[in-house]
Amino acid sequence: LFVWPGVLPWAGLSLAAGLAVASVAPLWKRNLRRTPMFTYGMVLAHLGIAVSLAGMASDSAFTKETLVAVRAGEAARVGPYSVTLDGISPVIGENWSALEAQLTATRAEDSTRLHPQLRFFANPPTSTNESAILTALDGQLYTVLGQPDGQGRWQLRLWWKPFVTLIWFGGVLIALGGALSLVGRLRRERRSAVRAAWA
Repeated sequence: LFVWPGVLPWAGLSLAAGLAVASVAPLWKRNLRRTPMFTYGMVLAHLGIAVSLAGMASDSAFTKETLVAVRAGEAARVGPYSVTLDGISPVIGENWSALEAQLTATRAEDSTRLHPQLRFFANPPTSTNESAILTALDGQLYTVLGQPDGQGRWQLRLWWKPFVTLIWFGGVLIALGGALSLVGRLRRERRSAVRAAWA
């Protein structure tokens, strides 16, 4: 089945929007003060699913990736960030050694230091890339240090994932909605038990 490239993320966003509208439909034209807590919990949980789906679709649709080779003092740009390689230094761990990059991620007037590593293990002899991640309200910046090119430059792989944080925010809404639904159900059962006792 042929699917036009880029269609699925936008379909996901459309589905998320429709689900969000359907989630709040139970509150339409209702007396909000008389609405049971269980209903609010159901609305929040379904809205959380819509928000998480929007985050996943945005990650697929809008992620920006940059692979560059830079020297100390040079910068690369990805999304709203300019990432500068300030230097490389050795680091020793318990069972590994590493080359650690000192990066400065700048956005507008704000700067953040990041330290991705290229780690080496002796037994068995392997190497791994330890990414450094900067989380903002509107997305996440991933930075990975690669290999040197033998000419004084280092490979940097950068990703900007806008709105990926909606996935976690949606999870919070789902958990909160589940808690409200549980509390609402317990309250309703308690009231039913009290009424039965007085009947």
